[in-house]
Amino acid sequence: MGSGIAGMFARAGCHVRLVDLSDALLDRAIARLRLGQEALVEAGLLLPRDAHLSMERVITTTDLAEACDGSDFLLEAVTEDLALKQELFAAFDGLCPRETVLATNTSGLSVTAIARATGRPDRVGGMHFWNPPHLVPLVEVIRADTTSDDTAERLKAVALRLNRKPIMVRRDIPGFVGNRLQFAVMREALHLLREGVASAEDIDTAMTAGPGLRYSFMGPLRTADLGGLDVFRAISSYLFASLSVDREAPETLHALVEAGKLGAKSGSGFYRYSDADLGRFIRRRDRILLKLTEVLEAEEDVKDG
Repeated sequence: MGSGIAGMFARAGCHVRLVDLSDALLDRAIARLRLGQEALVEAGLLLPRDAHLSMERVITTTDLAEACDGSDFLLEAVTEDLALKQELFAAFDGLCPRETVLATNTSGLSVTAIARATGRPDRVGGMHFWNPPHLVPLVEVIRADTTSDDTAERLKAVALRLNRKPIMVRRDIPGFVGNRLQFAVMREALHLLREGVASAEDIDTAMTAGPGLRYSFMGPLRTADLGGLDVFRAISSYLFASLSVDREAPETLHALVEAGKLGAKSGSGFYRYSDADLGRFIRRRDRILLKLTEVLEAEEDVKDG
């Protein structure tokens, strides 16, 4: 995530310092950044010259003080560990100029708790990018309880400069908006799999060939409007009572994790992945996302025109 986000800032004309724990990790980050750039060039969304110039704007370092020195804006993208993020934000607060805005790319942790680790909680907010960040346009701008109006608007302006689609999350709740929607679907998918209603493949197909297809351009509330709120109320009256109300991750998920089946990164999860298969799937995913983005942006241009 960090390298993909750094690439977006660089392509927007910003000078970027990308910081990590070791030169080896930074080399991997730059390699991923280059792959993302190549995908954009191949899709005709980035000129080769602009790709080259943007790479020149990225400096790597393992020195946190060097990364923070004189910065206008800092975005953190470490693992989802609240204590670690709080420790880092306390360090950022001491190393960055007082006017620097600090943002966290957490997927759902308390931005308020992170902000309170600093002496500038009014200048801290959340910017949740979605993976892969150079292809998925959504950015959730999260207001901590302490985030000032000016900081929130600055974070939104940053997302717009990166040509992303920001939404303002007005309350700092776990999971924000996107992950609450995603995990509501995930909970029901796991329930259907556990109950033997359908296979993993068929559950995924039900989403990709059905609601997922239209959700790319209209969300659940617009879908309800077009389907008729009276119809959706009628369906809700009998369906809500039978939906999963699990309060914890189900045994199906626990069993896979305990067996070391962590998904693509371990070679198996709900599906099996060889290195070749995974590479082909990721390239296919990226091609589809790029084409879909191109179509949706063209539709936006028609609407605005």
